[in-house]
Amino acid sequence: MKKVFELFLALVIVVAVFLDICFPKKDETKDELLLEDLRGNFSKQLTTFIPGEMAGLGLGYLLGEKDEMPENVKNEVKVVGMAHIVVVSGTHLGIILSFARRIFKNVSRLLTVYFSVFLLVFYVMLVGVSPSLVRASFVSVFGLIGWYFGRIISPTRMVLLTLSFCLIINPYFLSNLSFQLSMLAYSGIILFLPRMIRYFYGRDRPGFIASTILATLAAMISCLPIQLYYFGTFNVLTFVANLIILPTIPIVMLTCFLTGVFGLIGLKLFAGLFGGVSGLILDFHAGVIHFLADKTEFLLEFPKKQSVFLILYIVVVMAIVFLQVKDELKRKRRIKEWQNLEQKKLF
Repeated sequence: MKKVFELFLALVIVVAVFLDICFPKKDETKDELLLEDLRGNFSKQLTTFIPGEMAGLGLGYLLGEKDEMPENVKNEVKVVGMAHIVVVSGTHLGIILSFARRIFKNVSRLLTVYFSVFLLVFYVMLVGVSPSLVRASFVSVFGLIGWYFGRIISPTRMVLLTLSFCLIINPYFLSNLSFQLSMLAYSGIILFLPRMIRYFYGRDRPGFIASTILATLAAMISCLPIQLYYFGTFNVLTFVANLIILPTIPIVMLTCFLTGVFGLIGLKLFAGLFGGVSGLILDFHAGVIHFLADKTEFLLEFPKKQSVFLILYIVVVMAIVFLQVKDELKRKRRIKEWQNLEQKKLF
C-alpha cells in the first residue's frame, strides 16, 4: 500500500511537469485575500505606530507585503540576496507554531494542535494564499500530525509528500519562482542540515548560532543554481547578511504582530511601545542591508538563463540518492550485526 501511494505521488509530479511544459499557464492572477479589510486595518496600525519608513519593512517580514517598502530598501534587499525574508514561508509559520507550543505544551497536546491550526488558518487568511505559503502550510500540518502521534516521517518522503500535495492543489505551482525557491530551501534544510550537523557535531546538538549558520548554508546551497539561472547574480555577503539578520527575525515579527494587534483593539500605549521596539530592530536591519549592499565588489554577475546552472541539480539529486542508499546499507548492516549478536547469546 505504501508503494502504491508513493507511485501515485510520483505520478502527480510527472503530470504537473507535463502540464507546465506542454500547456504553460499564460495569465497570472493574484490570489484574493479572504480578509482584505482586516489586513488593511492591520497594516494601517503598523504604519501608524512604527516610526518612519521602517513600517514597510515590518509589513514585508510579517505579511510578505512589499508594496509599502521604501524603493531603496527593496532594491538593496535584492542586491544583498535577502529577498526570501520578505516572502511568507516556513520560517514565518514555524515561528507561529513554536509560539503555540510554548503556550500549551504543559496543558494538552490536543489543545496545542487545535490552537496551532487556528493560528495557521488565521495567518493564511490574513496574508492571503500564495504558492510558498501553501508549501509551508502543508509542511506545518504534516509536522503537527507527526508530533501529535509521535511519528517521524523520513525527510525524503516528507519532501515528496509536500511537493505532491501542493501540485494537487495547483500543478502550475511548479513553474512559479517563489514556490521553486521555497521548495528548494525547505528541501535543502530537511535533507542536508541533519547530515551537516552529524558531520560537524556527531551526536552532539549545535547551539542556536551554529544551527542558524548551518541551516542558512543548507538553504543557500539548494537555491543557488536556480538563483543564478534566473537572476545571474550572487552576492558573497549574502551569508553574512543572513547570519546577522535571521536570528532577530522572530523577535521583530512578534513585536510587529503585537503592535498591530494592540492597535486594532485600541491599546495605543502598548501599540506604541512595541512599535518603538520594532522600529529599533528594523532600523538596525536596514542599516546592515544598506552597508552590505554598498559593497559591490562582492557582487558576482553571470549570464542569465544558462542551462548549466540547472544541470547542477542533477548532481544534487545524485548526491541525495547516493546518501540515501548509503544510509540504508548502514541500517541493514546494523540490523544484521544485532541479529548475529542475538544468535550468539542464544548459543
